[in-house]
Formats: sequence, C-alpha cells, structure tokens
Amino acid sequence: MDGLSTTAVTRLVQALDADGAFDGRRLVIGVAGESGSGKSTTATQLADALNARGIPTAFLNQDNYFIRPPRTNHAFRLADLGAVGPHEVQLSLIDEHIAAFRAGHHEVRAPLVNYPGNRFDEEVRDFSALQVLVVEGTYVLMLDGLDVRVFLEATHRDTHERRLARNRDAWEPIIDTILGIEHRLIAPQGATAHWLIDAAFGLRRGPA
Repeated sequence: MDGLSTTAVTRLVQALDADGAFDGRRLVIGVAGESGSGKSTTATQLADALNARGIPTAFLNQDNYFIRPPRTNHAFRLADLGAVGPHEVQLSLIDEHIAAFRAGHHEVRAPLVNYPGNRFDEEVRDFSALQVLVVEGTYVLMLDGLDVRVFLEATHRDTHERRLARNRDAWEPIIDTILGIEHRLIAPQGATAHWLIDAAFGLRRGPA
C-alpha cells in the first residue's frame, strides 16, 4: 500500500501545485475515508511531502477528538449501535482548531489519545509558522473549514485484510456491523470531495 499511496500523494501534490494551492495563504486539506482505506497513511505522507518541499505543514488526527477514549467508546457502541456516528467526535473542536490555525495561534491546547491508558492527554500545538494543516479522519469532510477535500473510496469490504494486518483492535463479529453502519455515514462524503483516491490508489478529480 505504501508505494501506491506515495504515488497518489505525489500526483496530488503536483495537481494542487498546478492549481496554485500553495500560494502562501494558509491552506486546510481534509482527508477522509473508511477504516483501513489508507487515509492515515495518505494524510501522513502528504504532510511529509509538503514539509520536504519547504511548505510548513502539520497534521490533525480525528482519533484525538473522540468524546470518549477508545475502549470506553467501543463499549458504548456494543451497548447501543446508535452510538456509532459523527456525534462520537468533537467536530466543533476540530473546527475551533482549524480557526486557530488560520489565525496563526502559537499555543493551542489539543487532546491527544493515549491508547494504552484509555484516556486523552493534552498537547500544546504551535500553528504560528505553518502554511498547511492536514486534517484526517472518517468524518472530516463534514467540516466546513476545508479548502481541499480528499476522499479515499475503498470500503470496509475492500480493506478487510488490511485492517486485520493492522491489528490495532481485537476483532469481533459485531465490528462488521459497526463498519457497515459507518460505511453508510462515510460514503456520501465522496460527493463533496475535490479529489478521489480509489481502492487501487488511483487519483482523479472529484465532483466538488
């Protein structure tokens, strides 16, 4: 996957450059997709590629903005599948941090998920010298404050083996049900994307 995603990121950076996206203004790029679609890898590689070009870039991960820590959130989902959805995430707080980036704030206190401790810690982020902010997560294309919207089209069925190999969470049969619910919520974001990356990491312009 890494080689394919690297090629997609290289093409995306070239396309954004040709579109004049890196003209000195502060730019927010959202990268969304289903679990295992490659969105985290794509977003990280995008931030790395821009930094390597001398474009100061930082990265926000939606996982840090859940209302409840990971194991607690999973228990809530098992008790009530209606808990699954964008309401699990502090999207309004991400919006606040995007606004802080646009304003060039040098001290932003942001949550940081601690997986082993099943809690959120806090980190101080300095946005003052940045030109680009990459925001990654399943629901981030629902945010209003994005300049560039990127959507990875691979579904949970396409990426089953990839998710098993990642082995971040213990696998349970109900996870397929949860991923099916997420699919119905996440997939419509593709209609709002400027750029689409398919399951084979081919890049094309989106409908937005």
